[in-house]
This record gives sequence, C-alpha cells and structure tokens, in this order.
Amino acid sequence: MEFAKFVNENFGIGKGDTVYVISDMLSLAKECRNRGERIKPDDVIDELKRLVGEEGNLLFPTFNWDFCKGVMFDYNSTPSKTGSLSKAALNREEFIRTRHPLYSFAVWGRNTQDFYNIDVPNSFGKGTIFEMLDSLDAKALVIGIPALSGLTYIHHIEAMVGVPYRYEKSFTGDYKDREGNVRQATYTMYVRDLDMDPRHINGFEPLEKIMLDKGIIRQINFGECPISSMTVKDTFEPVKDDILNNDSKNMYTYNHL
Repeated sequence: MEFAKFVNENFGIGKGDTVYVISDMLSLAKECRNRGERIKPDDVIDELKRLVGEEGNLLFPTFNWDFCKGVMFDYNSTPSKTGSLSKAALNREEFIRTRHPLYSFAVWGRNTQDFYNIDVPNSFGKGTIFEMLDSLDAKALVIGIPALSGLTYIHHIEAMVGVPYRYEKSFTGDYKDREGNVRQATYTMYVRDLDMDPRHINGFEPLEKIMLDKGIIRQINFGECPISSMTVKDTFEPVKDDILNNDSKNMYTYNHL
C-alpha cells in the first residue's frame, strides 16, 4: 500500500511506536482512488498494525458523548462517533476498547491491558489515557484534516494547566461494563463555559503555524490528502505558553468575564 510506505518514509513511524490515529477516511480514500488503488478502513488498520508491530500500539478514538445526555453507556455496543476508521477498529476482535464512557479508545498492541486498566472519572489530566500517551512518547498521525483540529490531547493540556473558559462538570448515569453488569457511574468532562463562549480558531490554525515553524509538527501531502505527525507531548509547552502568556489567543476567541 502506497499510503503505509509514505507514512513510514516521511514520518518515521515504525516498529515499537505508539500511534494515536486521527483521520478523515474520505480524503484518504479519494486520493488512493486517484492513484488507482481502492482501500477500505480495515486495509488502513492492517497496514498501520504492520508498521508498528506487536511491540507498538495503535489507538483510534471511539468517543461518544451521549452519556452526558442521560443515555446508558454500553461498553460492548455504544458506537463511536469519531469516524469510519475508529468504527472499524471497534468492530475488530483484536482491538480492546478502553473504559471511559465519553473518551474511549480502540487499542491494539503491547500496552493494550495497561490502557484498559485505566478507569478514572476525569476525561483529561492526571491518571488518564492522555497522560499515558506522554509516558509512551506517543505520536499522533493525522490523516486528511488540519494537524491540530482533531487533537483532543489539547484539552488534556488545558486541564493540566487550567483555563478560565472551561470547568470540570460531573455526569452520572447507567454504565454497562464489558461483562454486562449495569451500575450507576459518575464521570467528568472539562466542558466549555458557555457564558464565556469559547470558539476555536479554524482548527487552531495560528497555533498550528507556530508548531510547524518550530518543527514540532511535520506535514506532507499525500497527493491531495494532508498527512501530519507529531510527538504529542511536544505540543504541551506551546499550548501551555499560549494559555499562560497569550490568553489562548492562538487557539480561541472567548468573552473575558
């Protein structure tokens, strides 16, 4: 597959890497068709597995926010709302879903059980999967969309540093676990303060430019499909600096109360 070779040669993703995949499959599929190659989500997953090997890890976001609306989270059947690649990964037997009802991942690889064992109420910050990505020097692979527009790790940084336009909000509801047991559970989300009306700026475009200029983000087009990669923890300091020293102006506009 040309795509897998492209990723390996241009971003150095290979054996032993932990890769957090953020994607728009339509953009990639269109480019592959232009090259005379038809691919399905499972083809992409197979090739990425081959690249990182069993000593690496693959994570696909399988986020779903219906728990916030009072809908029961069913570990085995609540669908992903974050794209066709994540849906495909969630349906594969070798992938295991992590346990957070809002921000779960479909995971495969060496540290699958470690990821599954994480069960903290908070979505971001200490003890979460996003913190574990730091410890594993995880790379983000962003396919078909701007480099930072789908990087949920930014909200982890916001939670770690603290921002005026978000606060921790608790949600309680029914939770059906992997074994089918139902319990009442409370999880939290670092939500936007609607009075401050924070709105991100074009997929964090100003911040993305800073990171591209500093070499934190590497971006190369696969034909007409943009592909980006970065070590996720390398984004921490630029985001922190923007929060503390620039009122987050490279990320958001918001009302200062």
